[in-house]
Amino acid sequence: MRINKLHLQDFGKFHEKDISLTPGINIIYGANEAGKTTIKDFIIDMIYGIDKSRGVGARFDHYEKRRPINGSAYSGSMEFSTDDGEYIVERNFSKNEKKTVLRNLDTGREILLKKDHSLCGTVIDTDKSTYINTICIGQQEAATDKEIADKLNNYIVNMASSKNGEIDAVGAIVELKNKRKEFVDKEYDAKLAELTSKLQLDRDFDGELNAAMEEYKKVEEELNNPSEGKLEFTPIKNAAVEEEEERQKKLKEEEQKRKEALNPLTKREKDINMLRNMGKKSVLDNAFVILLLALLLAAVFVGVAYVIPTNVPQVKMGIIIFGILLSGLTTIRVFVRRGELYKLLEELEIEQGFKEAQSESSTNNDDTKKTDVVNKLSELKLKQEEIIKERNAQEEYMKQINDLKTKNASNLIELQAIDLAIKNIQELSEEIYDSFGGVLNAQVSEIISKITEGKYTEVRIDDQLRVMVKSGNSFISMDYLSAGTIEQIYLALRLSIANVIITEELPIIIDDIFVTYDEQRLYETLSCIGEYLNRQIIIFTTNLNIQDIFNRLNVPNYSIAL
Repeated sequence: MRINKLHLQDFGKFHEKDISLTPGINIIYGANEAGKTTIKDFIIDMIYGIDKSRGVGARFDHYEKRRPINGSAYSGSMEFSTDDGEYIVERNFSKNEKKTVLRNLDTGREILLKKDHSLCGTVIDTDKSTYINTICIGQQEAATDKEIADKLNNYIVNMASSKNGEIDAVGAIVELKNKRKEFVDKEYDAKLAELTSKLQLDRDFDGELNAAMEEYKKVEEELNNPSEGKLEFTPIKNAAVEEEEERQKKLKEEEQKRKEALNPLTKREKDINMLRNMGKKSVLDNAFVILLLALLLAAVFVGVAYVIPTNVPQVKMGIIIFGILLSGLTTIRVFVRRGELYKLLEELEIEQGFKEAQSESSTNNDDTKKTDVVNKLSELKLKQEEIIKERNAQEEYMKQINDLKTKNASNLIELQAIDLAIKNIQELSEEIYDSFGGVLNAQVSEIISKITEGKYTEVRIDDQLRVMVKSGNSFISMDYLSAGTIEQIYLALRLSIANVIITEELPIIIDDIFVTYDEQRLYETLSCIGEYLNRQIIIFTTNLNIQDIFNRLNVPNYSIAL
């Protein structure tokens, strides 16, 4: 590709700016802030287009940086030539009206782009990142010697690994190694041992639980059915059965009477029967009634004494005295008998109280036994819950162990995949190095030897993709070189890589990289650049001596002042 004409309709600071270029060396002069880098960006954007960023970063992206200061079209065109003919590409960069049209100037026919808004794949094959990282050389960032050396080493590793300076193979390996740390569990063995030590594999939790449940069931049955005697039931009776039972009852009563006849009741038993027959109430319970009856009896004898037909006072007095004595003795006898019965009644009450106490004690014993049974049920319930809790804990330990083993197995797979990826990248780097390392070393060495006037005659990029420079009889690292020399190696390396991996003749763009060069080094560098006349070269610079040096070298050139 050779660029013939640029038309910056509205782009950055330019409005309706036309620039014509020649096939050879084009020197575009301009002071600082004259717009040299803007024109360089315009060329790249005309070839590859502009992608608008999103989010917060969009306010400072390339699209906003090159938005027109004057005018609002944000557009332009570029005429260029290839071995296939003459073309023009016209672009509207505005995100709302974005449009790209490619035409063949010989036929006027519009050519459809194979990639959206990019000439790559239609008229050129080199992608944007490869172009920018090889022969489109921008201004060097301010950096220390060590930083420039690190940048160069990283660049050659990436180019050798992927043939694409933008694809960061070195960063990919670093990222993979960092990622690898996430899958290395140094405490795996300790965690596994800790969990395993908590397992009780010799315990049959299900068996223990079933035994506790069976025991609970038995105790519960004991609580609900305290009597374990024989079952009693009342049969259905008919008339014959009832008559037989009545007959048996009478026989028992007669038998009882015969026994009583053969074995008379004692006085105590007779008194007890009498008390039972008397019931709860009796006239003898009241002492006043007893005395009243005694007086009535005495009065009866007195009345008899007065009514008998006798005039013998002794007889009448005898009847009265007899009546009084009989009444007194009877009263005394009644009170004595009454005392005996009360004493017997007290004894019976004491016996009844003892029986009741025994019954109450028995009841208390039953309550105590019931309480014990309830407590036993509670203990068994707690035991079941404890067994279930311990079994659940064991199951949780097993789950944690299985999860830990599963995660570790997954980690091992991830580690193997990461190690394989790192190995493949490293092997690919070695293969690519083997394929073009010798050619690259030769080309870089030739350029460096010319630029440094023979001070450094050889440059080696070893199988570890480290750049070494021969000084005397040994090779030294770039860490020991000056920033200017490293910049020269950087330029030589990019030009050499371009010759190796870019087969098509794309324009070489150099944007003001000679600021720190002294006159002799600039002379040698331009001399090497002059040998690339098979490609169009566009140099943006503030140095007016560059054209003079090319003229002294008899290298054809064309200058443009901004």
